[in-house]
Amino acid sequence: MENWERYLLPLLPGDLTRELRETGLEGAEELRIRVGRPTRILGLRNFILRWTPDAEDCRQVLLRLCRQSLYAYSEELTACYMTLPGGFRVGLTGRMAGTETEPHLVAPMGFNIRLAREILGCADGLMQVLWGMDGPKSALLISPPGAGKTTLLRDAARQLSERGITVCIADERRELAGCDAGVPTLDVGPCTDVLEGCKKAKALKLLLRGMAPQVLVTDELAGEEDARAVLDASGCGVRVVASAHAASLEELRRRPEIYALVEAGCFERVIALRRAAGSAPKLETVYRAEEGL
Repeated sequence: MENWERYLLPLLPGDLTRELRETGLEGAEELRIRVGRPTRILGLRNFILRWTPDAEDCRQVLLRLCRQSLYAYSEELTACYMTLPGGFRVGLTGRMAGTETEPHLVAPMGFNIRLAREILGCADGLMQVLWGMDGPKSALLISPPGAGKTTLLRDAARQLSERGITVCIADERRELAGCDAGVPTLDVGPCTDVLEGCKKAKALKLLLRGMAPQVLVTDELAGEEDARAVLDASGCGVRVVASAHAASLEELRRRPEIYALVEAGCFERVIALRRAAGSAPKLETVYRAEEGL
């Protein structure tokens, strides 16, 4: 059974579920649900479905995604973003209410469900760059959103783990391992430990202190706290494989907190990615520290 059949379909309304079973989600990247408009599947092939939700349908979708407890998902409703078991990411739109500092979604009008996809072997090329004579190297993957950084990081963690490397994943948004009740639903390897639902800077420090990792893996570095945690790990001799939003090395230079890690030697490789819709992420450019960054 596919992950989307096991974890996603039970959370969606019956009419939509039946149509998705008919259509299938092979090669799909996003499921777009908007009030008053036909639901769309985007990816390698684009489909317009018959199911057109009204406001009550969208409210019911939100309740199902929150397991009938909006209170339990209050943080996610404030962020307009949640991650489901299986690693499915959901962006939310609609009407917000509450205080200026603590608004939360009260009337959902749209959902962008990004489908978690395992592409086993997609990191084969990356492993040739990561693996050296002395074992794994540290690396930063860069690309705009949607180019497959998370998919590539997940498979790199799996492949490193299968080589006997102790890998620890700081999975702040529950996207890399897709844990359900703490158990990964996506293949991250036999020697991998996951700390999920914790700010990545804190998670990196906790994993470094308690789990004796050889490689730390995390997604979407941003800001000074994340940079400090990576710097601390690097200073302890732990390799870090991470990602950040930037289309090129030149664009990364405009993110001083993250680029400072490159200048400090925390990353031996900076790898720019590209991907067409529905295909595996590709390594576009590899920058090597020994060649000057």
